[in-house]
Amino acid sequence: MNRRTVTVTFRVWGKLFRQALMRDLQFRSQAWMHLAASVGELITGILPVLILTRYAGSDPAISQASILTVGIFAITTGLMDCFVSPGLRRFDVAIRQGELDLAIIRPVPTFFYAVMRWVQPAELGKCLTGIAILVVATRTFDLDLDPYVVVSVLVWAFVGTVAYCAFWAILTFLAFWVRSIEPVNDLAAAWRGSGQYPRQFFPRTFQIILVSFAPAALNGSYPAEQLLNPTASLALAPVVLFASFSFTALTWRQGLVRYNSASS
Repeated sequence: MNRRTVTVTFRVWGKLFRQALMRDLQFRSQAWMHLAASVGELITGILPVLILTRYAGSDPAISQASILTVGIFAITTGLMDCFVSPGLRRFDVAIRQGELDLAIIRPVPTFFYAVMRWVQPAELGKCLTGIAILVVATRTFDLDLDPYVVVSVLVWAFVGTVAYCAFWAILTFLAFWVRSIEPVNDLAAAWRGSGQYPRQFFPRTFQIILVSFAPAALNGSYPAEQLLNPTASLALAPVVLFASFSFTALTWRQGLVRYNSASS
């Protein structure tokens, strides 16, 4: 990708975001309702975590990890649902109705235009809620936030967000081979919810899956663990990013080879 393509891509993305923001401002009641629904969804997700940690006889460390996990999970899912998941949910429709044909002829990367053009700014309300939860939790638990811990949490939250988006994208690209992937999108969204619970709640086998093949824990519980028990795993972050990009790019290219346009 040359410099001109990168410049055009960022300009297009900026215009898409402004367009989405103006759309939400034009239909204020719908935007506020969407924002309320997003925050309500987050609160509903917090309730089972609080119940499990308060009434199941868990130790204080588990309770702390649970609250921190919910906060980080809210931020990462807010970013996903604002920029990526709306496009992934519409991808099979784009293939069947010919929208992907239009994306291919645009002067920007096809993957970018096909997946990231459906922006929903109201979903960023989850990020604000998640930040508020983290601020209150870190002060309540009196956590020692040295620079390495902060960097580790930020890096793993970013890596986890990208990794799960890549995993979801790979599932979505099955639309190149099957007629409809709507159940697959529902499965990806449901599986992502496991990331809002501490990994200790799951059997060992599931813990491995949650940080590898289907990395839901990377966008919630694993970054939260770094706040309580920092590890030296930061060096693995680039490896996770590279693997995520590689498998997604491979699936995307194989799908485009198979794709013959909606009119074929």
